[in-house]
Parts: sequence; C-alpha cells; structure tokens
Amino acid sequence: MIGNDPRVPWPPRASHPADSSTLPLYMVLFFLLGLVSFVIYGLSDGQGALVLASIISGMFFGCFMILFAIYWIGYLLKGHAIWQAERQAESDGPSRGQQPED
Repeated sequence: MIGNDPRVPWPPRASHPADSSTLPLYMVLFFLLGLVSFVIYGLSDGQGALVLASIISGMFFGCFMILFAIYWIGYLLKGHAIWQAERQAESDGPSRGQQPED
C-alpha cells in the first residue's frame, strides 16, 4: 500500500473551507447589516418603511443564519476528518470493518 511507504511523500493538504477567514467575515457582515436594518426598522415612521426595513432585516439575518450553519457543519466535518485520520494512523491500516485492498 502506497500510504504506508515512508519513501512516498504526502501531497500538500489543501486548506479546509472552515480554515478560511472569508466565511466568518461574511457572517459578521450580514449580522451587522441585519442590526443596522433592524435599527432603521425601529426608527422609521411610515408604514411602507416599516415593511421594507423588516423584510431587509429578515433577509440579512436569514443569510447570517445560513452562513452560520454552513460554517459550523464544515467545522464539525473537519474535526471528524481529523479524528478519523488519527484513528486510521493509530491502527496502521484500514478502519475496523473494512477489507484491505489488494
């Protein structure tokens, strides 16, 4: 098996999306935009402005919640992959219940 051969170097690992700072930056941006639109909603006097500000505020908070869920699912999957790789390295072979490849 090539993975156990010490002469074969491991290919460089691509960074995980959960390691990127872009997703948390977008989360903070949408959260702040949601807060600003919520403040505008509270300060508005007209009925049309109330409806528009509430729709925009809900949209920004919805985007924040979607990005928050994506980030944490990615973070959990990354942690699971690390755990699985460590478990695989400890057993020096395929995981239990798997047949070795010929």
